[in-house]
Amino acid sequence: MKTFPHSLALFYCLSLSLPSQAQLSKIPTWSPLKTSSTATTLRSGGASYIRSLQYLTPQPATTAAQLSAINPHLPKILPDFNLLLENAQLSSRFQQLYDTKHKTNRSGSLLTSHNYFDCETTLLLTHPSTQQKVFLLQSDMDVVTDGSDPGRSPLISNYDLARTSDWFLPETSYSWVNTTSEPNPFLNYYPETLSKLQKLRTQLEAEAKKDPGVVWREMIRACDSQIYRVKERGLHSYTKTNLKKRRFLLATEDPFVVLPVPWVKSTAPFSPRMGDYAAVIYKDKIYPAILGDAGPSSKTGEASLRLARALNPKANGKTRAVSDLSVTYLFFPKSAGPRKAPNLPEWHAKVTSLLNNIGGLGPNYTLHTWD
Repeated sequence: MKTFPHSLALFYCLSLSLPSQAQLSKIPTWSPLKTSSTATTLRSGGASYIRSLQYLTPQPATTAAQLSAINPHLPKILPDFNLLLENAQLSSRFQQLYDTKHKTNRSGSLLTSHNYFDCETTLLLTHPSTQQKVFLLQSDMDVVTDGSDPGRSPLISNYDLARTSDWFLPETSYSWVNTTSEPNPFLNYYPETLSKLQKLRTQLEAEAKKDPGVVWREMIRACDSQIYRVKERGLHSYTKTNLKKRRFLLATEDPFVVLPVPWVKSTAPFSPRMGDYAAVIYKDKIYPAILGDAGPSSKTGEASLRLARALNPKANGKTRAVSDLSVTYLFFPKSAGPRKAPNLPEWHAKVTSLLNNIGGLGPNYTLHTWD
């Protein structure tokens, strides 16, 4: 049983108000706990009226049969799939992930069911003949639109599609030295936007002095939140330095995948590192990619818009590519090469070679070729 903080208890109760008929069966069972204390005593002690909540922690899939039930194409795409799974080991990342989710919930940031049940398993695989190591993640696919590259996209308008996401950032963890003469367009964008917001705030303050109603107070609060957003995303000294000196992946152009930050900082033998090659399997297709960014510690299953749209043409900055846990991510640890601008034919050749190290592809299956 996990103790529920007061703020989270209140949020949880509010989120369950007026449920639809379809939701009633999904609401946890509630039962009153009698106490000898009066309401005055409980309130004065700062007590929450919710004392505990049980979290569900799923069991990881660990067998070829379980994963094949999710995607029957897996043993056909990878002829040695069953062989790889014979001695598969469950990675500690699975338990670490759900421990982090529990911690996130206890802090007051209640995860949705989609973001809570987003990982089917994390497995450590070794091909018995070649000893090629593989880190397998079975998850869904949400969309990332991050990244900027003055060498390929020098204008702020080039990022109109990427910035439809509320979470856009101009940096990715994978980067390389900028030897072009073009400046990153976000070097000017963030200071100019901050200046406009500060001028707007002055105007709002003037209106608030004339009108003490809630409208202008709320407008000032909204303006302050955007000032904070601009400062956090583009005006830190390290961000400005990186934007001056580095180039980054473009989520709209480059097929890359994302893993939680703690997963890519480990030196363990199976831990993927930034730039490692990956093969992404969905239904009967297999796509070459690299590990290009690190994301939230409590979430798996994220990929660039370029990769997401290959799986689902309707994917965008607000619409995920795949909602169920049917995407298989195969990471090849310690396979990264020197950091440099994306070379998609080279990525294809590298992933092809690594797949051959685990038995290659089955008849009638080919690795996707990016245009």
